[in-house]
Amino acid sequence: QVRLSPPLADQPAAPSAPGPARHAERPAQLGRRCHGATATPAGEADPLHSPPAQSLPRVLALGMERFFGTAAQVPDDVRRQLREDKRERRLREHTDVWLRQLLPSYVPGTPPTRQMQRLWKQGLPPKVRERLWPLAIGNVLRITPELFEIHQEQAMKARRAQALAQAPGLPELVTPLSDLGFANGTQGREGGKSCIPLDLARTFPTLAFFHQGGPLHEDCSKILEAYTFYRPDIGYVQGMNYLAAMLLLYLPVYDAFVGLCNLLNAPSVLGLYRLEPRAVQCRAKVFRELCESQLPAVGRIIDEVGLTPEMFLIEWFITIYAKCLPIDVASVVWDLFLLNGEVVLYSTALALLRITEPLLVVEGAADLETVSRVLGKDLRRRVTDPDELLWHIQEVSRRCSSQLSDAIRSIANDEFGARGADSADRTAMSDRLSGSRSWSWLPKWSRG
Repeated sequence: QVRLSPPLADQPAAPSAPGPARHAERPAQLGRRCHGATATPAGEADPLHSPPAQSLPRVLALGMERFFGTAAQVPDDVRRQLREDKRERRLREHTDVWLRQLLPSYVPGTPPTRQMQRLWKQGLPPKVRERLWPLAIGNVLRITPELFEIHQEQAMKARRAQALAQAPGLPELVTPLSDLGFANGTQGREGGKSCIPLDLARTFPTLAFFHQGGPLHEDCSKILEAYTFYRPDIGYVQGMNYLAAMLLLYLPVYDAFVGLCNLLNAPSVLGLYRLEPRAVQCRAKVFRELCESQLPAVGRIIDEVGLTPEMFLIEWFITIYAKCLPIDVASVVWDLFLLNGEVVLYSTALALLRITEPLLVVEGAADLETVSRVLGKDLRRRVTDPDELLWHIQEVSRRCSSQLSDAIRSIANDEFGARGADSADRTAMSDRLSGSRSWSWLPKWSRG
């Protein structure tokens, strides 16, 4: 009996032939901002995971195979619809398991169980993300609601001062931004927050949640402005808008601020947001070595056209792929990143190269403009299936040697000294406690 698609019960589906995006980004499946935060009572329909209105009944699958002769002859749009329906059913089943069995018995701060890890690696349902993401990120910085309010107030004062500065005829009432909240005139880079309104308009443009007047525009602006006062030494850097926006799609405002501060404190992204050349070069070097070992033909094409990893890799890393991928696809990358740490950033990069390899190698797209487009704006249109990406990430991880873990740990040690080493040691202990083989360098489950 020929299968229409690979099984999805225990692992992501193998990739199908590339085709047009099967749907636009769907705000209706983005978590608590679009649905209630509580689990659906038993016996009631779950609107979050209700099947698509035009879905084909599963019972028709065999009939379609018999009608078309073989699975290979089934039209691509029908195949994609069947895969989408299967994913929706799996998410409904996983939501029930997470909310009724796993999360009620889970003790925060302990390693996830084997069953939790198995389901986690298949991608979390949106309702589960709003519960599990804050636990996975943790709050090692001990951010409190009071601290958030203080920095919000500082940001509001700075905003009012800026508005007065732009009003004609009132120069004597203006307090310079550099004099607000910072002794000795050392305000750091909080002035960079003037870029926030411009960047928010470009954040998830097809979603329109973060445009001026959108339902999450003001919340996202508050979070980013508050962060510039929480970390004046870093301030606002382009790319943070995607981190804050992704968190807001699933979490309340305060939880999203806590998540942003702690994410940006992690070695995997902090060195990049500090704009340190050494942090960029170290990660580009690891990526080159991985590419040479797993995808030598793609690596050769990238080198021949003169495209360096720094030209695309850093944007992928600092946004955790939220900018270059559709939201539902980027969300599963975040799921894996919060489970396994920085290694997921490299595995996802190689997975994207695997998906785009036919365009880069088979079709001989050996010019800078084409390769830049394939690895840039075309990714959002081409990589639309979360299960396809998860399958490729699994394949990349399976081929990775322990040298990758050592290389990532070395970067953390070089950048953060004892703290990086301590993180690695505690992660190794966490792996032993959970009985899993993890490439993670970050102690997600030993945090307070």
